[in-house]
Parts: sequence; structure tokens; C-alpha cells
Amino acid sequence: MEITIEFDAQKIVGKLTEFGKVQLPQAAATALNQTAFEMRRTYQEEARNIFKDPVPFTINSFLYRKATPENLEAVVFIRDDGPKGNAPSDYLAPHIYGGPAYRTRFQKGLSNTPDPSPLGMGSSILAPNRIMVPTQSPRGVRFTQRGNMSPGQYEDILSSLKQSDSTRTAVTTGRSKAGRKYFYMNQTMIDERRGLRNRKPGIFMRTGGRTPLMRITSEINVPTYTAKFKFFDIGDTTANYFFPQFLSKQKFL
Repeated sequence: MEITIEFDAQKIVGKLTEFGKVQLPQAAATALNQTAFEMRRTYQEEARNIFKDPVPFTINSFLYRKATPENLEAVVFIRDDGPKGNAPSDYLAPHIYGGPAYRTRFQKGLSNTPDPSPLGMGSSILAPNRIMVPTQSPRGVRFTQRGNMSPGQYEDILSSLKQSDSTRTAVTTGRSKAGRKYFYMNQTMIDERRGLRNRKPGIFMRTGGRTPLMRITSEINVPTYTAKFKFFDIGDTTANYFFPQFLSKQKFL
């Protein structure tokens, strides 16, 4: 997604001297680029205020293409590529337009992984309207400094589940710690098992210790977000405020 700042030189060219007409394209391009920079900075500040401890990748995903004297148009946009297929323009879209939360590569991977249990009846682990969220237990989840599950653990879980031919005999991946095995328990399996406080389907880890069964994630409905990040309103307001100021400082009259 993007927002464009344009300058129509014809609106003022009749009021300029011949020298001013020559200098105008460069002056306008400079003002447009200064405005785009301010828009990027404003988006970054707004993201820090709205989202809880956003990662640097998200903050730095606001970019802009510069205007030139030949093309008096600067474009501010959110990058549409990202590591492991999670592009900022995709996962920020529900916060800009409103709607269902973005399903990450991990969620999509679970939707493409069959439930290996006979009780799963051949369905995938995760339905399109469901997601997996990590528990807050520091014993089973490897957290990053920002309190998110580490990318490496997400990869371990997906790899383990894809290799498993039975939820009761999961495979330990090379990157997992010795003896730790991930497996999925669907709703039928949860209903049949006693002693689980959380009665939602989820992914578990077999530890072999005093707590042989440890929940890693719980399955929930995809949440719906309101449009709280006013990307286009912020862009319009910032451009209308800064561009006239920057243009008036250029020496082309």
C-alpha cells in the first residue's frame, strides 16, 4: 500500500519569472522529498504509539521513492516483501483497513499440514478461520527479548509436525533440545484427556520430566481488528502540513 505526493507546477508557473520557472522543478522535487521523509518519520512514531513494542523490521518497513525534477511525485509505501513470507504490507493491512488478523507463515504452514491423528479424519491441523497462539509459560516457549516466540521454535514445531506420522509418536527435530517432541492434540483428543485446565486444541511438547506434557500453543478463532492505524489520514495530514512549508523555503521566485 502507498500514498503519493504530487505537485502540479502549472498552478503557479504563470506567477514566476523565467529564472523561477527553470528552478521550480528542482525546488519542488526537494520539497516533495523532504515531505516524504517527514511522512515516514510520522508513520514510525505512530506505529510505536499504537502497537505494543513493534519489532525494528516493522518500524523500518515505511519507505519512500524520491521525486525528481523530471517526475514531481514522491511515493511513501509499506514494503511488500519480508523474511519467510511475512510482508509488513500484509500483516499491517488489518490494522489499516480493519478485518481478520493476518495469518503468518507458521499459521499457513499448519493449515497445509494434515492432522496425523486418526481422529482428525484427514483434515488439516488448522482451519482457515483459526490460528495458534503461544502460551505465556517460560518453561516451554523460547521467548525473544520482546516476549514473542522465537522464529527458531516456530520452525522446529512445523518441522516436527510435518515429519510426524502420529500425534502420539512425534519426531524430534535436529534443532530441538534432546527429548523434546512436539505434537498436536485436536478437540476430540482434548475432550478425552483428563487433567488439562485449558480445553482448547493445541500443540504440546513431550518433555519426559516431572511435567511430561507441556502445552506450547492454543488454538483460537482468528481475531478481527479495527482500523486503528490511519495510514492514509496520517499521510494526507502530514503532506498538507509540511509540503507548503518546505516549498516556500526553496529559492525559485
